[in-house]
Amino acid sequence: MPDYDGVVIGAGNGGLTAALSLARKGLKVLLLERHNIPGGCATSFVRGRFEFEVALHQLSGMGTEKKPGPLRGILGELGVLDKVEFVEMENLYRFVIPGECDLTLKAERRAVEQTLQDKFPEERESITRFFNLVYKFCTEMVSVAFLRDPQASWEKYPTYFKYALKPSQKILDEYFQNPFLKAVLSAYWGYTRHGCCLSATWRLSSGPTSNSSHFILKAPPRPFPMVS
Repeated sequence: MPDYDGVVIGAGNGGLTAALSLARKGLKVLLLERHNIPGGCATSFVRGRFEFEVALHQLSGMGTEKKPGPLRGILGELGVLDKVEFVEMENLYRFVIPGECDLTLKAERRAVEQTLQDKFPEERESITRFFNLVYKFCTEMVSVAFLRDPQASWEKYPTYFKYALKPSQKILDEYFQNPFLKAVLSAYWGYTRHGCCLSATWRLSSGPTSNSSHFILKAPPRPFPMVS
């Protein structure tokens, strides 16, 4: 068996990124995956005439060309950003309670606020305050959780430290009275809260977004062997 500088076990998004990062630095890398396709949770499967995504259905963190997000930067560094075409998504999700509520929320903060305020006018001011909180929290979270600010503290990032471990029900109860509004907002809480509506979200121009990890293997020539 040949010698390798690094062996990466698992070809999910993290494993693919790690393997490609090492290979682009000139290291000899072996990527191991027990499934017959790469991608981990970022894959899809077919049942009959339907294709189901295992997890991802949109990409946040891409930002725009003028205001690039961290994911756009990572894909650029890996040399795969120009290998696929991204399409900006118009809608985040549709929430339906038969006979009570049917709302489609746009992938843009002000549009989301307006849709919710039109449906729940008695909560207008609370909706604005809530999304101000989400914006502030997400901004501080980037500095604390992603940029790893060594000086992070309650005094410097009060919103993050106050709400990071607080149950979503308590936060929603703090801001709202209407149970249907709380239900609409809670639909995304376990996914990305609502930070995804603060910046652009994207999908691939063809095929499901869950296959997005496959384009990491498109970096020509493929810089590492993958064994499954």
